[in-house]
Amino acid sequence: MAAFVLKRLLATIPVMAVVALVVFLILRLSPGDPAAILAGDAATPENIARIRASLGLDRPIFVQFVSWVWQLANGDLGTSLLSLQPVARTIGESFGPTLSLAITTITFSVLVAVPLGVVAAWKHGTWIDRCVMALSVVGFSVPVFVLGYGWIWGFAIKLRLFPVQGYVGPREGIGPFLEHLVLPTLTLSVIFVALIARMTRASVLEILTEDYIRTAHAKGVSERRVLIRHALRNAAVPIVSVIGIGIALLIGGVVVTESVFNIPGLGRLTVDAVLARDYPIIQGVILVFSAAYVLINLAIDVAYTMLDPRIRY
Repeated sequence: MAAFVLKRLLATIPVMAVVALVVFLILRLSPGDPAAILAGDAATPENIARIRASLGLDRPIFVQFVSWVWQLANGDLGTSLLSLQPVARTIGESFGPTLSLAITTITFSVLVAVPLGVVAAWKHGTWIDRCVMALSVVGFSVPVFVLGYGWIWGFAIKLRLFPVQGYVGPREGIGPFLEHLVLPTLTLSVIFVALIARMTRASVLEILTEDYIRTAHAKGVSERRVLIRHALRNAAVPIVSVIGIGIALLIGGVVVTESVFNIPGLGRLTVDAVLARDYPIIQGVILVFSAAYVLINLAIDVAYTMLDPRIRY
C-alpha cells in the first residue's frame, strides 16, 4: 500500500508542473495589460511603462517564469498587483467559504444521489426509475446560474426562508452559517446529484445481473441486504470514480455560484482577479484548485485499493 501511494504522489509532480506552465503562459500571452489597468484611463505611456518595470512585466517571459518558479519553490505565491497583499494570505482568507460550500455540497450530493441510484436500479423500468432519470437529465441541462437565481426567487424572495446572498462563518453561529449555505449548496448539488445518481444506477443495475446476486436471493437473503451488502458494495468502484470526476464540475460551479450568492470565496476571488488582470492571484487560485483536484483523485485511487484489493497489483 505504501509503495502504491508513493507512486501516485510522485505522479502528481509532473502534472502540477504542466499546470503551472500552462497557466503562466496563458495569462502572459492573453490580451490585456495589468499595468494599464493599475495606471487608470488617464495614464500616460511613461506611467504605464514605469508600472510595468516595477512589477517586472517588462522582462522576458522566460525570466518571469523562472522567477515565479523560484518563488514557488520557496513557498511564496507572490504579491497581488492590486491589493499589494501576499497571495497566500488573500487565498487563505477566501479559502474558508469555498471549503464550507464544497463540504456541504459533496456530503448532501452523496447522501441523496447514491440512494436514488440504488432505488432506480432496484425498480428498473418502473415509474420510479423514469422519474429519477428524468431528474438527472434536468440536472445536467439547467445552467448553474439559472438554478441559483431560481432558488433565490423561490426560497429567499417569495417564501423568505433563507437569506438572499452573503456568507456567515461558523464562529458567528451554526444556525446562520447553515442558513447562508442552503441555497448555494442546493445550486451546486443538482448537477452533482444527477451525475452520481446515473452512475450509481448503471453500476448497481449491472451488478444485479450477476450470478452471486441470484444465489443470494435463492438463499433467502433480504432484499435490503442484497442491495447494500452485495450490489452496492461491488458497484462502489465506478461510483467513487464518478465522484472524483464530479469534483471538476464542483470547482467550475463554485466560480459561478459564489458570484451569484455573493460569497467571498475562491470562486469570486478568481472572477475579480481575472477582470483586474491580477496575474499572481489567478495563478495562485488555479494552483490551489489544481492541487485540490489532484489530491482528491489521489485519495480516490487509494480508496480503490480498499474497495478492491486486486487493483494495487
